[in-house]
Amino acid sequence: MPVDRFKTTWEDLGRVDPLWAVLTDPDRRNGGWELGEFLATATGPIASVRKLVDEAGLSFGERVIDLGCGAGRLSNALAAHVHEVVGVDVAQSMVDEANRINQFPDRISFVAYDGYRLPFDDESFDSALSLISLQHSPPALQVQALLELQRVVRPGGVLVFQLPCRPTRREELSVKGMRASIELIDVPTPIGVGQTVTVRARLTNVSAHTWPSGQLIRLGNHWLKGHEPVTWDDGRADLPHDLAPGATAEVELEVVAPQETGEYHLELDVVQEAVTWWAAVGSTPARTRVTVVQDAVASPSGAGKEVVIEAHQAPHQRKDGGIEMFGVDTNLVRLLFAHCGSQVVSIVPDDMAGDDWESFTYVIRRGETV
Repeated sequence: MPVDRFKTTWEDLGRVDPLWAVLTDPDRRNGGWELGEFLATATGPIASVRKLVDEAGLSFGERVIDLGCGAGRLSNALAAHVHEVVGVDVAQSMVDEANRINQFPDRISFVAYDGYRLPFDDESFDSALSLISLQHSPPALQVQALLELQRVVRPGGVLVFQLPCRPTRREELSVKGMRASIELIDVPTPIGVGQTVTVRARLTNVSAHTWPSGQLIRLGNHWLKGHEPVTWDDGRADLPHDLAPGATAEVELEVVAPQETGEYHLELDVVQEAVTWWAAVGSTPARTRVTVVQDAVASPSGAGKEVVIEAHQAPHQRKDGGIEMFGVDTNLVRLLFAHCGSQVVSIVPDDMAGDDWESFTYVIRRGETV
């Protein structure tokens, strides 16, 4: 995933529903988070990582960078433990929201960056934190981010970050099994800017291999303008059950319209999480034209007509909200920091990536400059 597409996805999420994009509780979509309750959810995670750091005989020090800060949830909780927090995010919309709800403006600042290089001098922080953020970055950007955290933390400082390793129940389907026929049944058009709608599709297994429902095989979407991606994906729908060769299932997928009016193509494809989108290995996605207008469009009525789900209705219940997840093998993390002269102090299992993923919190002591 190119960084521009990654940034666009998070810019859109930050404009539409920033608190839900940070904590994708299915009951809190479309402004469902109360601010005090949202900020309070950070107390536990910060206390847990503070304990890990203390047990390692290390300290956050005075100045901490919170990478992937989103709306500043963790930054605000971290300010109770350190003198200065700098939250950094790829989405200016998230930074704007974080500034709006900043509870400690004298000690917390927020900055947007380009997704590659952090806008700070070498060794300018005492420590770094990143939780439930790097898991959504494409693999190359994950490695880049870890190296950047290594660069900006002083020798002897601490890096604490969380990363999933691998899906817990995934068995990679063979490429020959990644063949789907996708028939669009109901696709609302026109729809309003940022409006959440439900698309219905008929999914048929045209391979000779069964698709197991527990193996993270899902229907997803892309928004395109011409041939260029605008939003790579904003929804996922699980298989309702195992799908044998030749079997068909109807699937409902909730998607969010782009943030600008115009003519778009909505493309549906199948993905096996952490493996590949099936169009990349020869399957044929479904594509249709959708008009996006300024105002939300009311639900049509009557059989056979388009079905629109208004913004207040709950989404399909996915813990990651349909946002792509990427794992990093623990051995790669160990080797990367060992190569940089740093010490991996501890790797602790956590549940931050949800039930579908093995996830770990890392505590790293930044090595001396060579």
